[in-house]
Amino acid sequence: MSCPVLNNCPNPIGNIAHLGPTINNTSSTVLTLVSVITYLKWSSVCVVFDNATEHEAIDLQKSLSTIGIFAVLYRMEEVTSSKIDALSLNEPNSDPDRLNFTVLCRLSSCQSFLEKPFDFGRKHVWRNSLLYFSSWLVGIFDTGNLTILENNSSCAFDNIAIIKYPTIMLKSQQQQQAVKAAAHDCEWFPIQTLMWHKKGRGLLQIGFVHLNGSLIKIKDIFPNARFGYNQRKLLISTLPWPPFVILDNKTKQYSGITIELLKELSYSLNFTYEIKPPPDGKWGVGSDNNTWNGMIGQLQRREIDMIAAPLGIQSHRETVMDFTHPYYYEFSAILMKKPNPNDTRWATLLDPFSPKVLMYIGISLPVVSLFLVAFEKYNPFYGYVQNRMQTRGLHHFSDSFWYMYGALLTQGGEHIARSSAGRTLLSFWWIFCIIMVATYSGNFVAFLTVSKTKLPFTNLEGLVAQSSYKWGTAGATIYETIFKNSELEERKELWRGIITFNATDPSVLSSDPEVHVTKVLKGEYAYVADKTFMDLAMTNNCDLAIATSDILPVQYAIGLPNNSSFVQMFSDENKCCKWLRRSGRAQRRAPIQYMGTKPNIEDFFSSNSTDLPMN
Repeated sequence: MSCPVLNNCPNPIGNIAHLGPTINNTSSTVLTLVSVITYLKWSSVCVVFDNATEHEAIDLQKSLSTIGIFAVLYRMEEVTSSKIDALSLNEPNSDPDRLNFTVLCRLSSCQSFLEKPFDFGRKHVWRNSLLYFSSWLVGIFDTGNLTILENNSSCAFDNIAIIKYPTIMLKSQQQQQAVKAAAHDCEWFPIQTLMWHKKGRGLLQIGFVHLNGSLIKIKDIFPNARFGYNQRKLLISTLPWPPFVILDNKTKQYSGITIELLKELSYSLNFTYEIKPPPDGKWGVGSDNNTWNGMIGQLQRREIDMIAAPLGIQSHRETVMDFTHPYYYEFSAILMKKPNPNDTRWATLLDPFSPKVLMYIGISLPVVSLFLVAFEKYNPFYGYVQNRMQTRGLHHFSDSFWYMYGALLTQGGEHIARSSAGRTLLSFWWIFCIIMVATYSGNFVAFLTVSKTKLPFTNLEGLVAQSSYKWGTAGATIYETIFKNSELEERKELWRGIITFNATDPSVLSSDPEVHVTKVLKGEYAYVADKTFMDLAMTNNCDLAIATSDILPVQYAIGLPNNSSFVQMFSDENKCCKWLRRSGRAQRRAPIQYMGTKPNIEDFFSSNSTDLPMN
């Protein structure tokens, strides 16, 4: 009997890429499958079979066991969504995100199995990852045309390789002699893979396998694995936060540094995206039962695939989501309005000297005046002068004091000392006065040239200790979570103040930073949040000032669902991390230069110089 499906037997050209293992007492069909499995270096495999291929499945399991590959058998009707979930726990493989399947079936069974309504939606994070990370080697025993699989839009798995065998090669006592005859006619079988195209799937021949297990590989067996998401559409959530995410209210288009990073990732990982902001407009804060709102709530409920925003990494958030490696290192600060210089303009004449210096000068003036009076009044040099006490001179305290005071103004006085002791004292006093006047004049010019604004407070301790200013922070963000759960006393006091102010003024917890900037400009209000946004606000308004001390560091990262298999994929060295290593501890003013221009992601990250170790 001839082999009906192999009337035109292939004559492959190429070098042998792999020699199959030597296994006794096994069929040539199983040997070809074992050869491909060993070439792929699978350490475990799930063998799925239908009623017609049960003998081949049992034979395959035994053959794999003899060479140390773990194999478990499942009938097609047993493979359900819950069974697939259980596989992640039963697989001995060290990487449970990558499952390997070998399917043995007739063409009709294969088609119905791949169309089976497995729930691989975004609500099932691990199961959804199998669309990308599972590998399927399908052995089809049929005479039908495989192009029927190209038209199967329900076949969502990326990595499917197919070897088609003639039906006559199914193991049965009646067909043994026919199989031997057919084997002499056709010894090479093509290996095909289902590729993704714009209009669906398409079969691509990637190699050949011989009945003795020899393998000729023309291309990768699973080439789709190199193309990321294979143009799948992801739902992305974000919120405006200049300069990282900027929303044009007219065109409703997003831009900014984080959006540029998203575009680079979509290009590198081969996916499209649709932005779906949170309906409540919040970033996300958890309740007592760990239910979150905002963008994090969207991710927790699996309504979206990813958060692309300047989202801070925080331990409470990590209970419901995963983060990639941080792409930006930020600090928080306190934004306030500069004090009105007219309120202290009267003190400008006193600013060149500190209060301590002014106090020392004020003390030295009467003390030195007393010394001069003593030198002039009791000096034997004036012993010959009659009725001297009835005349004016430096031997009177009033005349001595006014002379010393005049010297401070570089004017001197009417009376002068005639004795050597008095003149010596005055010489040293004049030297002191000249130095003080020169120092004062220099500092006074500097103060007039560059104004020196004294802020009412410079840190959290100073903010919570005063009673003139109210304060607030971006509500439903990482700051609300941190301040609410902090054990540090100053942060506890800060949060108690916010709760008090929120009772009469809910805007102190507004998620919109522009609302807080408006309140700051009205006066007697401080805003605690990201320093980069404050730097940006200061470039647009010179009345704003930032406290000198940083409050807490924040790391921005991309947000993914909890226990996501794609964290490493997004943080891969050849994708995102090549920018991360260049970014290092970012210069915090760097993003400001991109306002008003089209950001370039590599220029932005290359402007940050310090390298950080990558975990």
